[in-house]
Amino acid sequence: MRGSPLYHGVLGAIALLGNCVAVVATDQPSPSLSLGTPISRDKHTIPEWDKLGAVTVEADRVFLTAPGEKGQSGAIWTQNINSYETWVTELTFRASGGERPGGGLAIWYTAQKEQGPIYGSRDFWDGLGIFIDSMGGQGNVRGHLNDGTISYATLPEPQTQAFAQCLLRYRNTGSMVSLRLTVGPRRLEVEVDGRVCFETNKIALPPNYYLGVSAASYDNPDSFELFSFKTTGSGVDQSNPRHKQIPRPDQPREQRPDHDEKSAETIKELSDRLVALQRTAESNVEKINSLSDEVESLHSLKPLLERLDQRLGRIESVVSRTEAQFHGATANMHESTKQNIAAEITRLTEKLDAVDHVIREHTSSLIGTIPDTIHEVVTKSGPSVWAAAFVFIAIQGGLAIGYLIYKKRRADYHPKYL
Repeated sequence: MRGSPLYHGVLGAIALLGNCVAVVATDQPSPSLSLGTPISRDKHTIPEWDKLGAVTVEADRVFLTAPGEKGQSGAIWTQNINSYETWVTELTFRASGGERPGGGLAIWYTAQKEQGPIYGSRDFWDGLGIFIDSMGGQGNVRGHLNDGTISYATLPEPQTQAFAQCLLRYRNTGSMVSLRLTVGPRRLEVEVDGRVCFETNKIALPPNYYLGVSAASYDNPDSFELFSFKTTGSGVDQSNPRHKQIPRPDQPREQRPDHDEKSAETIKELSDRLVALQRTAESNVEKINSLSDEVESLHSLKPLLERLDQRLGRIESVVSRTEAQFHGATANMHESTKQNIAAEITRLTEKLDAVDHVIREHTSSLIGTIPDTIHEVVTKSGPSVWAAAFVFIAIQGGLAIGYLIYKKRRADYHPKYL
């Protein structure tokens, strides 16, 4: 098995994937547009990101606004522009505070990255803003566009200027909220916690803008924690190389941008990925070897299974012959017994018929004689019954006459007084 062409072909495919996956994989986040793990090694700086305002950094999260501190604002922005034509940004955050909301969070894709009054970022921005707040009395997610000419801060009802929005319960939920922003040619979609919040095909965002996240707290301060931020994309736009700094030939080496350090970090990251892929490949090879051993052990069991199958065939033939012989013997033996039982059943049936006939005769005779007997009793005892009735009526009449006489004498009686 290990020497077969299939085995070596699988190993070759795994090795090829290990060498190419770091280059062609599109589901891996862009390091320059994503937060790493850990987010910060020194709890102060974030590689490839700029901090603005009251931002506190931990190893596993970024506090854009600190708990219990009102009037704060903070933001983080990518140092490099997003040159993808089609891209997806996914982030997780948590918002907590008092009973009444006091703050908001924004996800940005803009040409500028400056601090300002709009959830910790500038007004008159040029690009896209996704706002999460409780404006209007309930939590919601809104999408806003600006071409750099509109003052969002002076709008009387800014929520009415959103091109799309949906309701969202995001405060004090005890869990993180996940948001996914998908942008492509004539496409924009926002998903929250796995459900589509809104989508449109009427918006086309240009490439080569910065990505950022900002938040602000007010009188009833809300705390906003950012736990992850990753961006994946495809279709790199090369028309605007602002994200590349090419040194001039006459520029001294010590004044050139420090590309060596970034290149070293990139090489180290690629090296770590290759090491991880190599370990995965080795693990897969071990699994393939184990499966190969199991297959070989199954092949060794094949002769034993064939012998068992032959023995089972012989046993089945013996059982079939025995069963046929048993049925033939029992058929002859039971024939006389069946005849005796049939004769006995016939005799019992005749006896039951005779008993039934006798019962019917006695029943008919008894029912026929009962009416005559009752008539004779009434006829013979007739005079004595009428005599009793006459005596009863006479007694009642005598009592009535006596009562009338008594009543008359009572009425005629006049007592005498001395």
